[in-house]
Amino acid sequence: MLMLAQGSTGAAVQALQNQLISLGFLPGTADGDFGPITALAVRDLQRRLLLRPDGVVGPLTAAALRAALAATPAAPTSPYRQLRQRGEALAAQGQASDDKLPWLDRGLADSPFRDALPYYADRLARSPASGALQPYPDPSGNFQPWPGHGVVPTIQGGRDGRGGLEFLSEAVSQACLCVGSGAADRPLRLRWYGRRALEDNVQFWSATKFVAALQVVAQANRRSPGTAISRCEVRAGDGSAAAPFRELVTAMVSYGLDNQRPGSSNAIGYMLKQLRNAGEADLQTWLRSLTGNPALTLLGRYGTAPYFAAARLLGPSGELIGHRPVPTTRNLVSAYDLVRLLAMLGWHQQLPPDGRLPGAQWSSLATIVEALGHDTARYLDGALERLGLLPAVAEPVILSKMGYGAETDDESIDALCYAAFASFQDRRYTPRRQRCFALALRIPTRPGRGVADDARMAAEVTEIVRRVFAEEIR
Repeated sequence: MLMLAQGSTGAAVQALQNQLISLGFLPGTADGDFGPITALAVRDLQRRLLLRPDGVVGPLTAAALRAALAATPAAPTSPYRQLRQRGEALAAQGQASDDKLPWLDRGLADSPFRDALPYYADRLARSPASGALQPYPDPSGNFQPWPGHGVVPTIQGGRDGRGGLEFLSEAVSQACLCVGSGAADRPLRLRWYGRRALEDNVQFWSATKFVAALQVVAQANRRSPGTAISRCEVRAGDGSAAAPFRELVTAMVSYGLDNQRPGSSNAIGYMLKQLRNAGEADLQTWLRSLTGNPALTLLGRYGTAPYFAAARLLGPSGELIGHRPVPTTRNLVSAYDLVRLLAMLGWHQQLPPDGRLPGAQWSSLATIVEALGHDTARYLDGALERLGLLPAVAEPVILSKMGYGAETDDESIDALCYAAFASFQDRRYTPRRQRCFALALRIPTRPGRGVADDARMAAEVTEIVRRVFAEEIR
């Protein structure tokens, strides 16, 4: 058989391209030229089939491709081509651009879970018995107990090794996934997967902002255990302005104040890092102690001054947290760090006391849960829609934070980021089956490629959701 690789041309390449197009891996047209875009599509197909992703169509890849096309329905497939075409059509109509991405900026208003948001915290506080909710299967006993503070769990990974996240497109540079299994009468156990999940500390941009909000909650609850953070406000140091903490964190996640005051989300995110009492660790030291990643840095400004100068957090009885300037660093964390913190929030009620966010109480964490439900990015919504799983989902919870920004000082390279925690009950089974996981993905991009890479992120999140609901990730 003729081997096809980058540089090949002719009718055989055109036939290959048509096959890749029919499966959704190739976004372009069949022109008979095996270029880098076709090579990437071949490697993505190989990753889904757990073949060596060398971009060469030899006997093994050709046979697997024929089998994929002959299956009923065809499998594996990718929604990438369709998503990209939809995004490009919107861009042609002036409804999408690098500044307005179809999925990153979709917003909560059109979410099928918008009306469920008020119930998120209550749903996470409950842990149904296994008689009412069957835990995610662990037939090989590979799931682990929750790791203690500062202990890095075993992460099944590698870029090309089997058993991790190698099925993701190579466009995803860093990724981490944590799948949970447990019920009221069974302790929570977890399985961690990654692609360069811990060894790379990189910019995840606005996806990191929720971390500071969690530390503020922990500090406030230690200072006044009986005071819920929802009763607190943040006030400027000179007393000239104030706003409820709950509204500020929600606006930070939803960008709800940016129309009134551009850059508000960034300004709030930086301000929260400066809310610190004497004797408390700064944000990056606090995060290092929880995740066990000693190299992360997280004291950056998000490109702007704080929302209130010299801000303080006040409760009904007075000041709970003062202001402390922080030495500015870059915001460089790993995909694992974001997944670990989101998992600590989403699974708080199921964690052992010594594994929870230190000092934080659920009555206050519920405020962060509600805020993260307002994220503009709706990749998980779209994944469930594309897979036809919306009717199967009960008791939904989606907490997430998007990020999108320049990677280098000259702002020539961008990165699209998404971190999320999701909890669902799969009603296709009796008893219902648990679908609970946290993820973080990062896709480097460039100006002019935002719409294409937004489609890529949507496609990769869809594949993760498909595998979780099919119980293929074990």
